[in-house]
Amino acid sequence: MKIVQVQTQAEAAGSQRISDMVGEGLRARGHEVRTVFMYRKTDVYDRDPYADFILAAPPRGLPAQARAAVGLAGYLRRTRPDAVITFQHYGNIFGTIGARLAGVRPIVANQSGAPQTKGVRGMLSQIDKLMGTLGLYHANVVNSAWTKAQFDCYPQAYRKRILRIDHGVAAPLEKFDKAAARAAFGLPPHVWLAVSSGRLSPSKNQIALVGALAHVPNIHLAIAGTGPEWEALVAFAKSKNVADRLHLVGEVPPARIFEFLAAGDAYAFSSTTETFGLAAVEAAISGLPVVSSNLSVLQEVLTTEDGEPAALFVEADAQSIAGGLANIIAKPELGAHLAAAGRRLKEQYSPARMCAGYEALLVS
Repeated sequence: MKIVQVQTQAEAAGSQRISDMVGEGLRARGHEVRTVFMYRKTDVYDRDPYADFILAAPPRGLPAQARAAVGLAGYLRRTRPDAVITFQHYGNIFGTIGARLAGVRPIVANQSGAPQTKGVRGMLSQIDKLMGTLGLYHANVVNSAWTKAQFDCYPQAYRKRILRIDHGVAAPLEKFDKAAARAAFGLPPHVWLAVSSGRLSPSKNQIALVGALAHVPNIHLAIAGTGPEWEALVAFAKSKNVADRLHLVGEVPPARIFEFLAAGDAYAFSSTTETFGLAAVEAAISGLPVVSSNLSVLQEVLTTEDGEPAALFVEADAQSIAGGLANIIAKPELGAHLAAAGRRLKEQYSPARMCAGYEALLVS
């Protein structure tokens, strides 16, 4: 089967990691799979033999956005896949329109967030609601019980196409040496180091992680990721006199994320909104004790099937996160207990199980 995955932007983020695993898994099952990005945002996919780009840079203004949408439709008409899998708001909308114009069935959409009511996101949610209600998607995938519940008030015509497929989360293929990992990323060798990863954006709330440094003396923090909050984080760290303990390492490609995680003594995750929390689950599976914001969805996905928490859940503010990290430092047995529970999530979020779920949708 010839399959095209439609993503909005090419960067190292959670949604893109999922399409990477889906593509790899379906290719292993004998399918031909490519991922097309509406635009290139960073260079992380430049050497991916299965990646294509509609625009070489992020679109600025409506004319450029229109070129991306029209270009995507043209790409799908030329490639004529047997099925299309779409991701993110714009990918879902324009990927579905392009697939319909190209005569492609089935179309599988992925819901990457709860419905919104305000601004551009609110408008996109309304378009998604209409498209799903009209049956323009063959299936609508959600990744957790929490995410599925966010659509409970939607029309039955929309909800009947919702299917839950939990994200697959890759496990490390090798064991990395902590000292070597710190050297590889330019991190200090002999400090207690909390690590975090994700796009530097307001919803990821890394400002609280930086603030936590002011409450726990001597610990350091390393964050992998890029985004609009970079300068704000640096400025805030300077204002709190903790800039020497903050290490922004930039974008880390998926192939090196477990090497980065190996540099840490614990993982801190301060998001204020998530639909799954892939980065936190990755860290838990890697064997790091996790301090996480206490969102309902994170409490769901960071709990083992036998009910064991794989994270210490705290409020998403600087003082609470600092308290969680200090607790792990003071109680090594707590950190070991959380790490052991986290490793057990490996089978719970098997990439093979996720890919089998997508394949069943596409060939049914």
